[in-house]
Amino acid sequence: MRWRTPGATLTPQALALVFVVTLFVSLVALRPAKSARYDPRSSARYAPPTDRDTPPDRPRIASSVVVPAYHERDNLAPLVRAVFAAVRDPAQTEVLIVDDNSRDGTEQECDRLRRDEGYNVELLVRTDEKGLSSAVLRGFERARGEKMVVMDADLQHPPSAVQPLLDALTPSTPLALGTRYGQGVSMSSGWPLHRRIISWGARVLARPLTSASDPMTGFFAITKEQFRRSHPINPSGFKIALELLLKSPLPHASSTLPEVPYSFGLRTSGSSKLSSKVMLKYVGQLVSLYVWSWGLAFHLALALAVTVALWVGERAWRRRRRGLSRGSEFPLGGMPKDAGTPPLSPKGLGRSKLRSSGGPSAPRPRGGGTAAGQDALRSWTAALGGGSGGAGDGQVLERKRFV
Repeated sequence: MRWRTPGATLTPQALALVFVVTLFVSLVALRPAKSARYDPRSSARYAPPTDRDTPPDRPRIASSVVVPAYHERDNLAPLVRAVFAAVRDPAQTEVLIVDDNSRDGTEQECDRLRRDEGYNVELLVRTDEKGLSSAVLRGFERARGEKMVVMDADLQHPPSAVQPLLDALTPSTPLALGTRYGQGVSMSSGWPLHRRIISWGARVLARPLTSASDPMTGFFAITKEQFRRSHPINPSGFKIALELLLKSPLPHASSTLPEVPYSFGLRTSGSSKLSSKVMLKYVGQLVSLYVWSWGLAFHLALALAVTVALWVGERAWRRRRRGLSRGSEFPLGGMPKDAGTPPLSPKGLGRSKLRSSGGPSAPRPRGGGTAAGQDALRSWTAALGGGSGGAGDGQVLERKRFV
């Protein structure tokens, strides 16, 4: 008699059911929500100032630097000064601050920079919206320049790279990226290790979608015409550049995406906006981009991945369970630690001798095996039971095995 622990095995029919159910759930749960998308042709809420709002003695604005900000008042003055010192035509450049109602003196600081220092600084304060991507989109609506650059307010994006990004915009390449992974540049040595790991992981997850070296960058340039040609965009995502890479493709398939290398610096004031909520939003944005880009193929790949993972996990669990049970095998009724190795049963001992001698074994007593085998087994079982109360004479003890 053997004791076996019952264990369910995933049959091909069960795996097929898992595949079908996962595919159905993916198609229903991950279907695009059209109402939540931003359409550059119909979702605009703001417009650039008209010519009547611009002093007649000022030249026309050709380039806009859009800076989404939240509690970044202390960084605004050094950022604005560095940007206007770096661009070729300061008089034809504006810096547009899109603030999510920080109430930290940002409005007064922008007024001071415009009034006392003479910089073309514009401010858009949003009171009913929040978020990095939506701030960039509203900034594009409000910008007066045909060429637009997006950069952070924390001075981690070097203002010296603004003009190279503007120069990279041409009729055949209306979108350009800043990259932290170009030749001759590097990240600051003070950047935390966990931030490097997060950045690397985000790049790996987005790699099947684009060949850009740094799709996670928040430092990029685009023309207003190219922005208006974009497909509907997710306004709640964290990486607007990745959205535009996929939904605002270059006009010519043979065009190469321009990338401007820059060294990533450290924040000098304020605190980082990266949080677990932001990372979860990025994962959600990434899933929606895979669905948009791959269509049904993504749902099939997801269902197949879940099915294979379940099958591999079930096999690994059963193998581990068998491995753990091998050290727990013991005869029925218990076996002392000093009992030694049980001998072969009479039948088994007879077959072993037959194989080793190459011929028929000696006549076996009734019941099978040899007399020596029966004597050995009888003495071993008597030792286990102490002559009484244990296994009976001649009883063949089998090992209990958990499968």
